[in-house]
Amino acid sequence: MKAMAKKKYNITKWVEEKRKFRWGVHDDLSFQLLGDLLVEKKHEQRQRVARGEFKKPTFVTHYTISSHETFKSWPTWYDKADKPDFSVMFKGDARAERIERYMKVRYFTDLELGKFMDRMEQEGIFNDTIVILAGDHGQAPEVQVVNSHEESVTRVPLAIIAEGRLGDAVGKVFDDVAVHYDLLNTIADITGLPKDGFVQDGVGRSLKRKIPSGQRVVYANDPTRKMAVMRGHQRLHYDAVADAMFLHDTELDYFMSLNLLPLLSDKEREDWVNMREDGRQITAYYKKRWDENCLLAVTCKD
Repeated sequence: MKAMAKKKYNITKWVEEKRKFRWGVHDDLSFQLLGDLLVEKKHEQRQRVARGEFKKPTFVTHYTISSHETFKSWPTWYDKADKPDFSVMFKGDARAERIERYMKVRYFTDLELGKFMDRMEQEGIFNDTIVILAGDHGQAPEVQVVNSHEESVTRVPLAIIAEGRLGDAVGKVFDDVAVHYDLLNTIADITGLPKDGFVQDGVGRSLKRKIPSGQRVVYANDPTRKMAVMRGHQRLHYDAVADAMFLHDTELDYFMSLNLLPLLSDKEREDWVNMREDGRQITAYYKKRWDENCLLAVTCKD
């Protein structure tokens, strides 16, 4: 990004104007360069069509970086610009200074994202583009240790924008468990492949397709946490061998402090035990394939 900015916009005053920091180029500049790239791709697509050729799909991943902790860096022009009063978000909090910095830099990123999206709409990019906005994990500025709470890995925001392609799924809020591997199936479904979408638990499913709420089961394995199986708003924590399990309602018990297992009937508890065993088998299956370097092979050698 730095090399592109220097070549395209002759930007050389990085320190004085604070156009970058240790994590990378700030979001105003990176979104400008991303927009330039997509506009160039649009022109290339038009030229291909004019020559009677098929369009060539383009996949781009872009990371915003300004709002990365420690929330202390933004361009000089933004530092001098007028900003909303964020005091209602941090007044009286023990970590008020840190939260204030977080709000300022989040506002900056949102501002630049808005400019980018407006530009893409004006350029007609959205006519044949699917945009997915997602966080990589939760990270609350009001806690002392980064990612110290379980909820930081259970609520990661995601939005999908696909002009004219979502049908009756426009504006849909998905209030159920989902997982990152659902994105492949969702994108395929939006583009028409396959006709009926994917519904399998093991390889994801299209988030466009409705299923009865609270029935889908999703397994997770955060390397820094215990393994988990989720259904609806309930999350069961367990490990590879021990019998200990903890069941929480992530909607009503945000900090997951109340274990619901003692409140269940024998049948309900048995259902969760069976799901835990399925999760252990799935984990063991992929661990074996990883250890034996045959993750993508049809069969592993004995």
